[in-house]
Amino acid sequence: MDAVTEVWHTQVEPEEGADNRPECSICFNSYDNIFKTPKVLQCSHTFCLECVARLVASLPPENKHDKVLCPFCRQPTPIPENGVPALQTSQELLSNLPSHLQHGEPVWIEGDKLCYKQDPQSNSSNSDLCICVDIGLSKKESPPEPPPRTRLQRYCCGCSDWKRLLVIIFMVVILFCILLWPVQCILKTGNLRCTTESAPTKMPHSALLLTPGL
Repeated sequence: MDAVTEVWHTQVEPEEGADNRPECSICFNSYDNIFKTPKVLQCSHTFCLECVARLVASLPPENKHDKVLCPFCRQPTPIPENGVPALQTSQELLSNLPSHLQHGEPVWIEGDKLCYKQDPQSNSSNSDLCICVDIGLSKKESPPEPPPRTRLQRYCCGCSDWKRLLVIIFMVVILFCILLWPVQCILKTGNLRCTTESAPTKMPHSALLLTPGL
């Protein structure tokens, strides 16, 4: 199985005369013959392979195999069946590169990656080395998980829940008593006054005559 090395962005190493080499108008990196190969759109604007591939990767899924719009003039360019690497290469810009970069290397797309297999003769390990560049959208960082609560925190939260429950029960009992008190008075006395006043007893007339001092 070939060894695969995945990188997020390519970085062009500075070389002699690199300041005079043409560069991509999007990423401002100098062209090369791999991931930064100059690709020409139908509007004659030229961008590096990696930037055009990122433009295509940002399209909705239903449009990824249709057309890509030029970021300068918005003119559409049909995407070949083999993907962005099959777009026309600017031989004029490629001929302005150093002699060892004037031959375009085969690059293909695997999912959201641009891949290139390095020649075994160009590395010390003498083995096939596959280098891939992720051209998909940046991965969103998941929000940090809250730290686990200690036993004391769980106990305090449980106590606070019980306190709230007790307060609610107490208020319900008070409300029930307030509503039940008038009903109880009506059933007991026939009105809203819960106490009955006893009428003063009258002494018989005969008892008043026999009472001394009257």
